[in-house]
Amino acid sequence: MLLGQVPILELEDGTQLPQSFAIARYVAHESGLAGKNNLESAKIDAVVDTQFDMNEMFLNRVIFEKNGEKKVQELEKFLANDLFIHVEKLMKLKKVYSTNANYFVGDHLSWADLFVYQSMDRVIREAPQVKNKLNEYFKEMFDTINENPDIKRYLNERPDTPF
Repeated sequence: MLLGQVPILELEDGTQLPQSFAIARYVAHESGLAGKNNLESAKIDAVVDTQFDMNEMFLNRVIFEKNGEKKVQELEKFLANDLFIHVEKLMKLKKVYSTNANYFVGDHLSWADLFVYQSMDRVIREAPQVKNKLNEYFKEMFDTINENPDIKRYLNERPDTPF
């Protein structure tokens, strides 16, 4: 393994591509989920990077916390103080980048939609009490993704893992 760590994507020619976001961007470009042009691609990256900021906070403060009592406290603080600040940032981007309420950028599915979906799903699995509130912001996108036959099949067949 090129860097001695996972994740790594090894291509048919033996090329190894490390780092999860490099892999995600490569796969998005290869599968048509990275935007119709460079500007749309940059907007998608801005949404992903904004969501990543929230993920880092959530993972470090809540998911990776080993002390059970502190984990509960950190989750409560995250839900009360941080989650919807980040959601509002995402909504600001969606307001200026989207031309269809089902998507964050333009009028078609992108890896930004999938990344936000996966990230918010992780929050909902940890704190089911926020599902209805998050649906107020993401329902159209959640429904679009959940109704996509290929994604639906994948979600039904994938193993249940923490990430």
